[in-house]
Amino acid sequence: MNDKKLDPYIPGQKEIAKSKTENVEDTIFDTSNFQYDEENDEFICPENQRLKFLYEGHEKERKKKYRLYKGTRCKKCEFSKKCTKRMDGIRHLKIDEFSKERKQLANKMGTKEAKRIYGQRKQVVEPVIGNYKENLGFREFLTRGLKSVRNEFNLVCTAANLRKIWIYSNKNEIIGKKIGNRWNFSF
Repeated sequence: MNDKKLDPYIPGQKEIAKSKTENVEDTIFDTSNFQYDEENDEFICPENQRLKFLYEGHEKERKKKYRLYKGTRCKKCEFSKKCTKRMDGIRHLKIDEFSKERKQLANKMGTKEAKRIYGQRKQVVEPVIGNYKENLGFREFLTRGLKSVRNEFNLVCTAANLRKIWIYSNKNEIIGKKIGNRWNFSF
């Protein structure tokens, strides 16, 4: 993101879930509460136990790399049943390759400035996309390839704009003025 000079404002899955329901609990043993020790390549759990690096893997279906960490003293911990659902009682952490960036973004989204900027999305972008999905029935692209998808999206936008013009024309008289070779319409 920094290489391309982008400044995204994207909430994480937990923030989205929290905004939809109040029943989502942020437990003490959530992965986000484990501290990373970069020097030893280990995670430290909320009970100060270490999870050592086990191996690096690759999910074929999702084409994602991950690193697996395994607890060393989980069986002796009094909170092991709350911390993990594994039958052996040993906590494992599966950390994907973009976890560091995701954490930076979560910290950024916690600021007042980010909340203000992201809040504008509800007023500007989401009503338009909601209209495309609900009123026009556009939920997925039928074509493949960037050029074809771009053309398809332009057609949807054109249809939405023509619909707006039609609605306004039925409510008010359209006043058209010819400016050069183009017509300028006002409602």
